[in-house]
Amino acid sequence: MSQVSGALRRRLPVDHARANRLTPDDDLFLRARRVLGMPVLNQIVWRFDTEPDPAAVRAVHRGLAAGRWNRLAVAGRVPGARPRWVRGVAAPLRLDAEPVPADAVTAWIEEHAATRLDPVVGPTWELRLAVTETGESLMSLVVGHEVCDGGALIGAVVAAVEGRTQPVLPAEHVQVRLRDDVRDALHLTRSAVHGLRRARAQQPPARDAGVLTSDQQPPSPPRGGADATPYRPASIAITSPAAEWHRVAAEHGGTANSLLVAVVTEVLGVAGRVPPGASVKVALPVDTRAPGDLRSNATTGVSIVVDTEPGGEPATARVGDLGTVRARARQAFAGLAAGTRIDPMEPLQPLVQLLPDPVVRRVASRIAAPLCLCSNLGRLPEPFAAPFGRLASAVLMRSVTQQVTPDMMRSRRGGLTAWWNQTGDTVTLGLLGMDPDLWPDAASLWADVDRVYDRWGLAPRLW
Repeated sequence: MSQVSGALRRRLPVDHARANRLTPDDDLFLRARRVLGMPVLNQIVWRFDTEPDPAAVRAVHRGLAAGRWNRLAVAGRVPGARPRWVRGVAAPLRLDAEPVPADAVTAWIEEHAATRLDPVVGPTWELRLAVTETGESLMSLVVGHEVCDGGALIGAVVAAVEGRTQPVLPAEHVQVRLRDDVRDALHLTRSAVHGLRRARAQQPPARDAGVLTSDQQPPSPPRGGADATPYRPASIAITSPAAEWHRVAAEHGGTANSLLVAVVTEVLGVAGRVPPGASVKVALPVDTRAPGDLRSNATTGVSIVVDTEPGGEPATARVGDLGTVRARARQAFAGLAAGTRIDPMEPLQPLVQLLPDPVVRRVASRIAAPLCLCSNLGRLPEPFAAPFGRLASAVLMRSVTQQVTPDMMRSRRGGLTAWWNQTGDTVTLGLLGMDPDLWPDAASLWADVDRVYDRWGLAPRLW
C-alpha cells in the first residue's frame, strides 16, 4: 500500500467528535458481509526458522486484545444513524498441538483464512500459531476488514510487540444516548445532500479511450453450466531475494513498485485476460493514516494506465518500459496529495451509507472488481517483521474474500490482486486470482506467475 505525503494527511483530518461511528469504508465491508454474503478478511502470516517462546506469543496476543481494533459494530437506534463501535472480547489464542506437514503449509494458511469472524457479535480477529515438521513456525493473524485495514493492522501489531498502551475507541467514559444517534442521523443526511450537490457540480471523469478495465468486459460464461458450489479463489505466496528484485527494477528504469505493476500485468497477459498491445488500468491503494488516527479503514487509491506490447512466443502482453510506469505512478500520487485527483464517488459516500440494504444490493451487483490491483506495503517495520526479536524468514500480507462461489466471482469480473512487501533480504508477493475460469486452482496461477518471473530473470520460491 503506497504511502502519501504529509500534505495529503493534513488535508484529510479525522473527525474525532464522530470518530466512534463507522466510516464509509467500514460500512462498505460491513455491507459486503451482510448484504452480499462476501466477508472480507485481512490475513498476515509470519514464517519463522525456529519456534518462538509461547510466553512471548501470549504477550503479543494480550497486547492485541487491548488494542484499537478489538471492537464490535452496533447499529444505530434511529434510521440514518451510523453504526458505532463498542469494545469487543478477544478470541482465545490458538496453539496447534499437531505439527504441520511440510507440504501442507498453504493448506494450513487457507484453513485459517476460512475462520468465521463476525463484526457484530464477535470475535473480529484471531491469532494462531503452529510448528511444522521441518522445525519452522507459522503464525497467522486474521482480522475482519471492517475493523482493520493494512495500516491499522501494522500499527496495532507494532504497539502490541512494543508493549505500548494504545488509544482505543470507544473511550471508557463515552456514553452514547438516543439523542446522539438522532444528531448523527441529521449529520449524515446533511452530508449526503451536500455530497450529492458536489457530485452534480463535478465534471464527469474522462474515460481513457481504449484502456482495458474489468467493467468493460462481460462476466465470463460458466464452463459446464452454472456453479454455485463453495469455492476458494486461487491464491499463492512467492518469495524471492530482495536484492534481485531491486536490481531487475533498476536495470529497466523502474522501482520495486513499478516492477510489481509490470509483473502482475504480465501475469494477466500470460493467462489471456489482457491481449498483447492493450493498455491496462491498474489500481494502486494509498495509505492516508495519520499519527493518532483511530479509523478502522483509512485507505484511498489512484489508478494509472499501463501500456503493453507483444512479446515472447507465443506473443503475450509485455511491459517493457518501467520508467513510464514509475512516472505515471508518481504523477498520480502527486495529484492525490495536491487534491487534483479525487475519486468521483467520494462525494456520494454519505449517501451510500444512508441507502437501505436492498438498494445497496442492486447497486453493488453492477460494480466490477478491479482488473489489476497492486498493493505495495514496502519494507515492513522491524517490530512487525520480528515480533519476537528475531526477523521472520518471510511475511505474507493479503486480503481474503470468504463464502464465494465460481458464479459469484464471475459476476464480479475481477482479475488479479497483489500484495508485496520486503522483510529483511526477502520480498514476498501474495497473489489472488479472481477469475475462476482462468485460475481454477493455485497450481494454474503458479504456472502463469512462474513464466513471468522467468521472463524478468527472477527466481521465485513458492510457499
